[in-house]
Amino acid sequence: MITAQYERRSRTGTAAIPATPPAPPGPAAAHRESLATLAATAEAAPALRRSATASARAWHLDAATCEALALVVTELVTNVILHSGSPRVTLRLRLLPGVLRAEVHDTGCWHRRVTRRRAAATDGATADPLRAESGRGLALVEAYADHTTIRPSRTGTTVLAEFALR
Repeated sequence: MITAQYERRSRTGTAAIPATPPAPPGPAAAHRESLATLAATAEAAPALRRSATASARAWHLDAATCEALALVVTELVTNVILHSGSPRVTLRLRLLPGVLRAEVHDTGCWHRRVTRRRAAATDGATADPLRAESGRGLALVEAYADHTTIRPSRTGTTVLAEFALR
């Protein structure tokens, strides 16, 4: 289920911070966090996917969670690159008791984009088969994450995807 939360108060942007290495194992590692901010370019999606996967493996998460996280991070970062107009994208991972939370934040302004497929659906014409895979990113995120929240604000959008740890 995707939940949208519309916040009225202004949120401060996240400064560019290099990726934080995962905490070492032990009692103090009950709450682990990784944070990375990159320019919102085509290189950001694979770079943040690799960073997320490396953190998840360092935290000894199972293969299924690592794969789901990689797909979700790729989809969310790609959405920022293609649709937000943001100059940067931030990925924050938080390993909490029983849950892995991935947050993708942008500082852009989202606009609904009219694709050929959407236009065809509204005017009855045949959709372009080359564009048929477009527009399914959030549905994939919802399918792979246990809970998803979208938080638009005046200063950008944050999407949270949570994965229950078994």
